[in-house]
Amino acid sequence: INAEYMGHFLSVYFFSWLFTMGGNAASILKKVDSDDKNTDKEIDTLFTKLDKDKSGELSGAEYDAFFAEATKYMLADLKKAGHDYDEATISDWLKTWIDPNGDGKVTQQELKDNLKAVLDAGE
Repeated sequence: INAEYMGHFLSVYFFSWLFTMGGNAASILKKVDSDDKNTDKEIDTLFTKLDKDKSGELSGAEYDAFFAEATKYMLADLKKAGHDYDEATISDWLKTWIDPNGDGKVTQQELKDNLKAVLDAGE
């Protein structure tokens, strides 16, 4: 393992830790998933918690932390529904839908346009 990989690995887990410490990721994702009335508000909360550098987009470690948490949530949700998928498949599927242009960045609008539909598909 080289130093660059290790630095990226640690930053992903650091951002993931910050995100979950500031409000449980699963609980925010569950609110987006189950509350049609306040979806945009919950997505705004989620985005604000993740966009640590206030750049207006999730990229780098923020992007990786979001997809790590969303993948974990979707795997559990799908398992409850009786489906058995592997983590890589779910992660790829989420990235295809939530980052449709594949630029490695997620804007707040991309989350608003796609997150609810993706989470609903897991039911």
